[in-house]
Amino acid sequence: MIYYNTISDIDSRILEPFRMCGRFADDFEVTVGGNDEGDCMEKLNDLTEQHGELVWYSGYVDEDYANGEYIGRENFVYD
Repeated sequence: MIYYNTISDIDSRILEPFRMCGRFADDFEVTVGGNDEGDCMEKLNDLTEQHGELVWYSGYVDEDYANGEYIGRENFVYD
């Protein structure tokens, strides 16, 4: 799944096994979901044709994800 123009606070009932965020040369920001990191990076690379070079990327982080990998809210460690 591709979540356009957002890199945080995704409101989705679908929890993919992996999510990655990226920012492109034209300042377009996106979060993509997939089965693993490679799947997500492929989706980000596909967007370079429309938005230029991928200038930053990272694993998605929220209460369900740690460094891009789905961990489930019950396993999230609060600092």
